[in-house]
Amino acid sequence: MSAATGLIRWGTECVRTGPWRTDASVAFVSPVTDAPPPSGEFVRRCLGLLGERGFQNVVTGALSPEEQRGFLDAGFTVHEKLHLLILDKAVELPPLPPRPRVRRAGWLRTARALEVDAMAFSAFWRFDRAGLREAVAATPESRFRVALGKRGSVLGYAICGAAAGRGFVQRLAVAPAAQGHGVGKKLLLDGLHWLRRVGTFQVAVNTQMGNEAALSLYRSVGFHEDPRGLCVLSTRLDGIGVTSAGFGLQPRERLRGGSP
Repeated sequence: MSAATGLIRWGTECVRTGPWRTDASVAFVSPVTDAPPPSGEFVRRCLGLLGERGFQNVVTGALSPEEQRGFLDAGFTVHEKLHLLILDKAVELPPLPPRPRVRRAGWLRTARALEVDAMAFSAFWRFDRAGLREAVAATPESRFRVALGKRGSVLGYAICGAAAGRGFVQRLAVAPAAQGHGVGKKLLLDGLHWLRRVGTFQVAVNTQMGNEAALSLYRSVGFHEDPRGLCVLSTRLDGIGVTSAGFGLQPRERLRGGSP
């Protein structure tokens, strides 16, 4: 079973796929923004390919109602529901707070950002290094910044991306000890101001149900909730009787849009 992330294509349909973070028995499948929503037939063929590669379970990225249809038709069920929030270009952004310092994430700071991620998220949602690279590479343009504390400690980090005029807050994580001190807001506004500079007309972000602190933060800078929400879907590959004939798994490439 290959651990490489790649694209599965069939005609105009395309999904991004690979191992789910730290669990090599689980595959993720995520639609590509510049392709049509996957059909049920295409999804079933993808499951056949993933089964041949040794995966036992499959989980999707956060899907809109339109993107969910083909997966539900192929037997997926809802794993988790998520809030979807939208920020329109007409909303005036608050100014950037002076603190904390925000800097590029180099190699050493990336390692520390992953430590923050492990403290901020449950095991299912936690990033490993490959997952973090995927979040950065998921859009043609991206910004990966860390917030620094005393002696260069990493208090939190944010990844934002832009594709086809749309912006995405791919990841925002703050160390528990630094929460409630403006770290998340500084990182978020840094990313949002950058997204405005690169010409996006709308920004989307999702967060887990019950995460009131994140909802309050996003609303404080002008996001509003899309009542349709998003869903993460999942399925087991036991008994999948579909082969992958006629499909190609292409090497990892820089994608044009979408969030992990």
